[in-house]
Amino acid sequence: MAATVKAIRQGWGEASPESRRQFLEEITPGNLTRMAWVAGIYLPISVGGLVYNALFTHLPDLVPWALFDIGLAIVSLALALVLRKTAGFLPAKLWVIRTYYAYCLISMTGYYFSTLVSYPNNPVYVLGLLLPALVFRLPPREFLILLGGTHVVYLAELLLTNNSEGVRPAAAFLGTDSLVLAIIAAWTLFSKDWQSFLRSRALRKANESLLKATEDLNEVMLLAAHDIKGPLLNIRSLFRILGTKPEWRAEPYREVVAECDKALTNLVELVGDMLETHELEQGAKVPVFRPTRISELLLTARDNLAASAAAKGSDIVIDNPAEEEPWPTDPTLCLRVVENLLSNAIKYSPPGSTVRIEWRREADVCCIDVRDSGPGIPGEEEPYLFQKFQRTGNQPTAGESSNGLGLFIVARLAKLLNGEVSCFPNAGGGSVFRLELRASRDAEGGGFSSLKDHDAGQ
Repeated sequence: MAATVKAIRQGWGEASPESRRQFLEEITPGNLTRMAWVAGIYLPISVGGLVYNALFTHLPDLVPWALFDIGLAIVSLALALVLRKTAGFLPAKLWVIRTYYAYCLISMTGYYFSTLVSYPNNPVYVLGLLLPALVFRLPPREFLILLGGTHVVYLAELLLTNNSEGVRPAAAFLGTDSLVLAIIAAWTLFSKDWQSFLRSRALRKANESLLKATEDLNEVMLLAAHDIKGPLLNIRSLFRILGTKPEWRAEPYREVVAECDKALTNLVELVGDMLETHELEQGAKVPVFRPTRISELLLTARDNLAASAAAKGSDIVIDNPAEEEPWPTDPTLCLRVVENLLSNAIKYSPPGSTVRIEWRREADVCCIDVRDSGPGIPGEEEPYLFQKFQRTGNQPTAGESSNGLGLFIVARLAKLLNGEVSCFPNAGGGSVFRLELRASRDAEGGGFSSLKDHDAGQ
C-alpha cells in the first residue's frame, strides 16, 4: 500500500523515461482532438475576416495574412484529424502539438501588437497566453520554453514600438501578469493529468496483482482438491470393506462404519462439486452433442440413484414417457444434470415419498420435469436459487449434505447444453425443477449409441 501511495505521489521530474513516454502517449490523442477543435473554430473566423475585409475595410495588407491564417488552419485541422487516427508516430505528433502551440501564441501576440497603438489595454495577449495553456497539455519544459520565448518576443517588440506615454509600462505589467497566470494554469492542468495517469497505472498494477493472486489461489485449491479426492475415495472404500467383515457385524461397529462412510461420501461430493465448478468457470467442459434416447437416459439416472431413494424408503417414477425419438444433446452432461435434480428431490422430500420424472417434446424444445414432495422453495429465495454457494432455508430430511453448489452446476451445465433450468411450485406440494433443452445446431448427424456404451468409452 505504501509503495502504491508513493508511486501516485511521484513528480514529473522523478519519473522514469518509460513512465514519461507512456504518459505522453496517453495524452497526445486528447491534444490532437483539442487541436482539431481549435483549428476548426479558427478556420471560419479567418474566412469571415477575409470576407469582411473584402466587403467593408478594403485593406490590401490584411489579405496575405488572412490567407496565411486560413491555410494554416486547414493544415492544422487535417494534421490533427489524420494523426489522431494514426498509431506509431508519437514524436511527430508531439512536434505538431508544439508547433501549433507556438503558432497560437505568436498569432495572438501579433494581433495584440497590431492594435497596441489604438487600444493599449487590449486583452488579446492575455487570452493568447491563457487559452493555449488551458487547451493543450505539454510537459513543463515544453510550455515554459514556449511561453517564455513568446514573452521575450513580446517585451522586445514592446520596447521597439512607439507608444504614447504610460502605455509601455502598463502593457509590460499586463503581459507579465498574463505569463504568470498561464504558467500556473498550464502546470495545474498538466499535474492533474499526470496524477490521474499515476493513479490509473497504480490501480491497474494492483488489479493485475490481485488477479494473479486469485489465479494462484484457484490453482492451489484445484491441486488441493485433486490431492484430497483420491485419499478420500480410498478411505471410503476401506471403511466399506470393513463393514462387510464378519467380526465387524456387531451393530455398534456397523453404525460407526456407516457414519464414517456417510461423512466421507459428503466430503467426496463436496470436492467433486468444487472441481466441477472450477472446470465450468474456466470453460474446460465442452459438450459433444449426439442423438440421445432421453427415456434411456432417465432410466439410467433412476438406476444410479435407486440406492439413495431406497435408503429413505422413497420411489423414483418415470411418468408419461414421450415418443422414443433421439434428441441432440451431450448424454454425459445431461445425465449429470438429471442426477443432480433427482438427488436434490430425494434429499428434500420426506421419507417414503415418491419423486416423479416426466419428459415431453414441445416443438423444438425437450422438457424434463423432476417433481418432489418437499417443502417447496420460499418465494424470496427463488431469484438466488441457482447462484454459487446458495443454500435455501430448507434442510435435507435425512441429514444429507448440501454444499450450495449442486444447482449452480445444474444451471451452468444446462447453459452448455443449449438450454436452461427453472423452478416453480408443484401443484400437489413441493417443487418442480424443469430442464428445457433446445435443439442444438452442433448435433452430429447419423445414428447414436446407447448411454451405457457412451459411458463405457469415457
